[in-house]
Amino acid sequence: MKILFIGGTGVLSTDIVKLAIKQKHEVFLLNRGTHVEDIPAESHLIIGNIRDTISCKKELSNYKFDVVADFLSYTPEQLKSTIDIIQDICTQYIFVSSACSYRRYSTDFPIKENSVQPNTNLPYGISKYECEKLLKSLNWKFKYTIVRPYITYGDTRIPYGIAPAARYHGTIIARILSGKPMFYWNENGHIPVCNLTHTRDFAVAFCGLFLNPLAYDEDFNIVGDETYSWKTMVETLYEVLEMQNKNIINIPVQEIIDVFTTERDFFKGDRNLDAVFDNTKIKNAVPEFKTTISLKEGILMTVNHYKTHNYLSGIDYCYDALCDRLLNKHQNGIYFKDYLHNASLIQKIRYCVHRYLSDKEKRLLSKIKKAITK
Repeated sequence: MKILFIGGTGVLSTDIVKLAIKQKHEVFLLNRGTHVEDIPAESHLIIGNIRDTISCKKELSNYKFDVVADFLSYTPEQLKSTIDIIQDICTQYIFVSSACSYRRYSTDFPIKENSVQPNTNLPYGISKYECEKLLKSLNWKFKYTIVRPYITYGDTRIPYGIAPAARYHGTIIARILSGKPMFYWNENGHIPVCNLTHTRDFAVAFCGLFLNPLAYDEDFNIVGDETYSWKTMVETLYEVLEMQNKNIINIPVQEIIDVFTTERDFFKGDRNLDAVFDNTKIKNAVPEFKTTISLKEGILMTVNHYKTHNYLSGIDYCYDALCDRLLNKHQNGIYFKDYLHNASLIQKIRYCVHRYLSDKEKRLLSKIKKAITK
């Protein structure tokens, strides 16, 4: 089959691309070419920005694909634009939505494909749900398939509810190895649990939907078989790193969102809530799908990848500073550390800004910076 991935170098899509190649599909990636080093030599790169409708339509006009998999549509407007580009060149269109789009009352668990949507407490979930509604509402020239992942993890991502920027998850590893504390969270004493899925397992389910008649005009929750608490996840990371002293602090949710202010909506509307899903439907459509990688095995893979790739993009000192700011209330003696012995002056300044300044002071500093650089 000829498969086009819109995106294809993200945490979720990378292992799907690798498996599609292994299964002898002819694989094409449409993206901006930012991470060429992550693109397999056996695939074909089409450089383009999916937001540039005219350019992409022209670039793809001579292609015909069996499947187009879209990892980059987040709003109905983006979805409309993408469909305008691909509607005449594919048999099946797979839209990557999100299991965050479901309402999360305790009475909803385990969440199935026909459970209540949207999650009205999460703008991201609402937007993905609106995309799904658009896709289901009209007659297209292609067959559509909607997939809803929840929290996935792989070589470059640790499955943690409040994480550093992409490719900077080695920051968490470095913190723990240095002896700094990490944390999990509770709401009135309750520690949330959720399904976690390794991207290599996810890839089996995803590729099994290619031109699968059971997938046409259908939606699927693609989640692993096991649920874990955030406490268990962090403890597992410490075990993998062979840290005998598990310096882990249980933090009330309100304290976290007071510090990680940009994560407020996502945290209150998702990461702070239980998320238990039913994966029966995807298993019926793709019988070979199951959890084969345990949490401990998967995290060990992630740790080894960062250690053997020089921590990829390095340390996210903005994230590190916010963690220190939060945890210093519970444990004294937490200060800046140059984990990889290569921190620049700019990184040290960023750490200090996020560690010691209020949001109001940060905004003022940003205005001053803009005024100076004009």
